[in-house]
Amino acid sequence: MAQITAAQVKQQLSALGYTIPDFMIDAYICKLDGISQCLEASGYDECDLILIKVYAVTLMAVTAFSQRLKSQSAPSGASRSFDYSGDIKNMRNALLALDKSGCTGSLPIDVGSSVGFFDVVGGC
Repeated sequence: MAQITAAQVKQQLSALGYTIPDFMIDAYICKLDGISQCLEASGYDECDLILIKVYAVTLMAVTAFSQRLKSQSAPSGASRSFDYSGDIKNMRNALLALDKSGCTGSLPIDVGSSVGFFDVVGGC
């Protein structure tokens, strides 16, 4: 079965602008053990398994830590800015498309809920 490492997850998170403590990444990878039987039984190929696992760990991490480093400068006009939004719904949709068996459904991933239509009508 395809395994992922904390270093691989860290690379993914870094590419997205997140810095997550190593012990948290290890804990999220440990959570994957709880769904390993489901993933094995689903017959996913090696590539899909790697993507499912990396997306799942990444989503668990970024939905728990919503602060993302947007920019920083230094030679001492020190400045850092953070982005608190980040569109993780596309990654969640990719995970759902890959995980047709729903193995990752029990993991602590919360991308929030979206409102399809909101209307306010006033009158007398």
